[in-house]
Amino acid sequence: MTRIVAGEWKGHSLPRLKAGSARPTTDRARTILFDTLHNVQEMHVLDLYSGTGALGFEALSRGAKSLVSIDHDREYILQQKAWIKQHQKPFQAFVGDVKKVLGTLKEKFDLILADPPYDNELPPEVLNLIKEHAAFNSIFVYERHRQNNSKLDSMKFILEKEKVVSETRIQFYKVTSHE
Repeated sequence: MTRIVAGEWKGHSLPRLKAGSARPTTDRARTILFDTLHNVQEMHVLDLYSGTGALGFEALSRGAKSLVSIDHDREYILQQKAWIKQHQKPFQAFVGDVKKVLGTLKEKFDLILADPPYDNELPPEVLNLIKEHAAFNSIFVYERHRQNNSKLDSMKFILEKEKVVSETRIQFYKVTSHE
């Protein structure tokens, strides 16, 4: 069972994963991810390919101001909505294709988390939409398979750190204001 690792909701169980449908970020990887970020307090967070919501809910537990979650799986989004009702934090969730949903949003985010299926690279259109929704000096965290050591090809995404945890490569990009 996956639980919140730290913060206000430490130890709270997260929505259940459907058998064989997704690969959740492990507790260890989430700990390393958020320890690397140091402080997410007061950040507006966008969680792409959110699955059970583990990354976004971890951010809220650690003091993030708000969360927008996007996943194509209706069941996961319904579970996230039910879970957050018990925790009273600003939260929006959308079911649908990440590219289509991002195209409808107007907000800017301080922290953008993307954990797509390992066999899918983020399409250029999604990267462009991520850039559009990035607040000044925001952070983009991209989870990939450990064997995928490629970097984003963009002047706007500057790789600052990279961590490898088990089968996961976590890349931390600073989103700059120029292209």
